[in-house]
Amino acid sequence: MLTDLNTKEISHRIKAIGLSSGAELVGFVSADRFDDAPRGHRPSDLLPDARSAIVLACGRKLNEDRNYVELVGRYYLLRFVAAKESVLILRQQSAKCVEKVASYLEDEGFKAVIEWCGWSTTLSFRRAAYEGGLGVFGKGGFVIHPKYGPLNILAAIATDAPLENATPLNLDLCKDCTKCIEACEKYGAITQNGFDTQKCRVFDVWDPKTRLRIYGPCNAECVNVCPIGK
Repeated sequence: MLTDLNTKEISHRIKAIGLSSGAELVGFVSADRFDDAPRGHRPSDLLPDARSAIVLACGRKLNEDRNYVELVGRYYLLRFVAAKESVLILRQQSAKCVEKVASYLEDEGFKAVIEWCGWSTTLSFRRAAYEGGLGVFGKGGFVIHPKYGPLNILAAIATDAPLENATPLNLDLCKDCTKCIEACEKYGAITQNGFDTQKCRVFDVWDPKTRLRIYGPCNAECVNVCPIGK
């Protein structure tokens, strides 16, 4: 039983499971680090007695392989993802690391609630990724890892297991680079003064009629031009 192990041993086992089953990065953060976060963005909003959050980066390399089909109408321009079947299969395989970690926790008597979406409004994924030591905030407002670059595919698990707190990275990865600022010039969400979420035009909407995902007009150009991790 995990309950018979100390916090360090528990964390080591969980990280080993995540990394061996598809995750590129696994981080842990204590739930009390979200005490100052708005209600609705804390691990306790997923699991009332949550003690920790586990953050997993999975599929970052796969995220770079996108094909798009544009539909142009009189009053709209929509871009649809036309992912290759091989890419979809790889994505599904990489996501299994999250399920395996959650299953392992539950098998050992702990609670585990998965939050899949990196754009979630239920939990602050950027905050969790940073606090969990997975990367630092770049000028574009997204979390960047020195090896893997922008972390776009994230999943989180809220659990009542006591886990070892990570130490946030203290790095200046952007330095003098302004590629994301230049890519966002049309929208003005990213400036030298910081990131304005109200002006960001990236979104991911499920179209129930076509069963396809519609991406926002800027198509996350700020992320795609980031040279870190290329």
